[in-house]
Order: sequence, then structure tokens, then C-alpha cells
Amino acid sequence: MRMLLVTWGSTGDVAPYVGLGVRLRAAGQEVVVATSERHAPRFHLHDLPVRVLPLARQEESALAADRFDRWQSPSRIRRRTRNAQDIAQVIARGVLDAVGRGGEVVGQGSDAVGQGFDVVLAHPLAHPLCSVIAEGTGLRCVGLYTATPGMLLPRLSASPVLSPHGHRLAETLARAAMSPLYAPALAWIRRELGIRRREAGTRGDVQRGQRVLHGYTSALLPKDFPLADGHTCVGYWWPARDPGWRPDERLVDFLASGPAPVYFGFGSVSPGDAERLSATIQDVVRRVGVRAVVQAGWQGLDVSDDDVLTIGECPHDWLFPRMTALVHHAGPGTAGAGLKAGVPAVPVPLSLDQPFWARRMTALGLSPASLSARRLTARELSDALHTTLRDEQYRLRCTEISKIIGREDGAAAVLSSLLES
Repeated sequence: MRMLLVTWGSTGDVAPYVGLGVRLRAAGQEVVVATSERHAPRFHLHDLPVRVLPLARQEESALAADRFDRWQSPSRIRRRTRNAQDIAQVIARGVLDAVGRGGEVVGQGSDAVGQGFDVVLAHPLAHPLCSVIAEGTGLRCVGLYTATPGMLLPRLSASPVLSPHGHRLAETLARAAMSPLYAPALAWIRRELGIRRREAGTRGDVQRGQRVLHGYTSALLPKDFPLADGHTCVGYWWPARDPGWRPDERLVDFLASGPAPVYFGFGSVSPGDAERLSATIQDVVRRVGVRAVVQAGWQGLDVSDDDVLTIGECPHDWLFPRMTALVHHAGPGTAGAGLKAGVPAVPVPLSLDQPFWARRMTALGLSPASLSARRLTARELSDALHTTLRDEQYRLRCTEISKIIGREDGAAAVLSSLLES
């Protein structure tokens, strides 16, 4: 099969799709990736061809907003809305250029030939656009989700008391809130493909009933979690290590020089001032009396101490089994990697779907507490970390769920589903 894999977002969003693309190609499928300039090198490292989506300006605007626009002012909301609409428009143009209009190849300057695709595989941020393009060009489209829109409202979607109605309501509200972000791009797609509004209206939501595969374990979901028709939870698809990667000698020496350390890392979304957060981590390490490995991340954390080592990127599947506990932002990939390793964690979520996964970790007894990244203090993090390290129940529960995750192979399930349908 010839597949166009469309993905975009943070580093944590994209990394699992690198691993999925590698696995699909290893199984004999032909995979072409559509993603931004920032993420293209990750795929090129594995010789996966990329059609670049020119999103550099929009990504810089989004990062600048994360750094400086802390208040939910009307002007900030307008800027973010316009930027999100621009992103949707760029993705729509790029995908339509890649698949062509009814077989006609459109677009130049790519290392991938833009015709003959059998299926479009869409990240959740791109799925609303890809589904309409696929419908208008006669292609199949399969959504590949590492989160659902409803997970952005964790008070509803992660509540075991409200399940399943809470998640259904969260899905409805989240999709309604996101609809204006896609509206201009969807209108442009309809014009380009000659889809009349009346036809689109009778079809309703073109995504409804489409095949969607969810790349995480159902063991973390609330009981009776209501996935929509056509949606299946298949298990994680994991990031692929860069060819030729070797652990930093400093890290290897540090790990060998004493007891297993605690990992601190907050991904590619900044929870605030790097100096303040670095100082908080240093204070926690001293209070609890542990050694620590700190991943600098996008925000550039830097903690200097005899018992602390600050590192750059390092594959979680290599690093986490060597830790005694984790403190992280509870992104789905990071949370999944920690649980796969069977290592207990203190989740410190900031935004998006992170609070959903953090709530699920505490609800299942995998962690003693979920702490807000925006209001984090050394005292509360020290208390939670101390409990995590001293109470063996958290390690035992993480070990049990690691066995479940270890039996699942999300990438193999994606391939099986694509070949069967």
C-alpha cells in the first residue's frame, strides 16, 4: 500500500508517528510523510520521504505566544485563532497538493511523488481536513489518534463519576470550540474540489463513522469510556531511536556512580520560567535526598549540582528503566513510556490533554497526586515524590500495567487494520 502520513504538533505529538512510519515501511508498505520543516529531519533520519508543510512562521508565532502571552485577553485569543486558521490552511494546501485533485498531481519541490496514494493516515490535528480531502478525491482516510478532542476537558472526560456521559459532552464541546479554527480551510477545500455546501451538509460530519485508531492503552481509560463508532484503541506506537544513537558518556558514568536517580522532564511545552523551575527541581532533590537526571527540554532547564545531571534528548525507552521514579508533564507518550518501564511517576501537567492522563494516573493508583505545573512548589512536589518513592503500592501497580502495555503492539494493530479494510 502507498500511504500518506500527515502529522504535526509538538515534538511529543510527532515522535510516535516517526516510529509508526518506520514500522509500516519495515512491513513492506510505502510511506510518505507530510509534516513541517521543524519535524522533517526526524523522518529523514530514517529515510522516510517528506512533503514539507511550510509552517515555520506559524510555529514561531505559537511558541512566542507560549512564552509571552500568559493572559487570556481578547487580543491573545484573536492572535491564536488566526494563527491556528493559518496552520489549518497550510496543512490543507499541502495535503491536497500531495494527493492531487482526482488523480492530477499538484505542487512541486518535494522529494516525494504526489500521486497514487491508497490511504491518508491523519494525526488528530489534521484529521478534520484530511477526511474532507479524502472524501473529495475518492481516497480512504484513517485517523491515528494519540488523544481525542474531549481529553482537552479533563474535568468532564476523565471523571469516573460522569463516565460515559462526561466524555461525550467533552467531545461535543471541544469539537464545537475547535470548529472555527478549521472553517476557513474547510471552505477552501470545498471550493477547490467542487463540493457543494448542500452535499457537505447532507453528509454531516464527514469524520463520523470513519476508521480511527487510538495509539494508547485502554487500561488507562475510565470504565465504559465511550469511543465513537469506528474508533478502536489499539495500544501505543512508540518513537524510533535515531540510527547510530549512543548514550552520552557523562550520562552512562553518572548512572553507574550511585543509586538510580529520579527523572525530571517537561517535554516541549513550557510550564513557565526555566530558572524558577530549575531552582524548584534543585530544591526538591535536596529535600528528598535523591540523585536526579533533568532533561533540558524546549524551555532549557539547567540544574547544576553534584547529584544532578542535566541532559538533552535521550530515548525514553532507554532512560526510564534506569530511573527509580519520574516527574513529568504527563503527555501521552511520556506517560506511556514510564508505565511501560513500570516506573512510578508524579505527573505535573500544564495544558492540552496532559491533565487528562495525569488524572487517570492518580485515579488508577499509579501516582499519589497530580500537581499543576503553573502552581508548582518545591514543598508539594517533594511530598508527592517522597510518597512515590516510599510507598511500594505505586511501583507494584505500575508493574502490573506495564505487563498489559507490553502485550500490546499498536503499530502492528494499525498495519493489520489497514490491510483488512
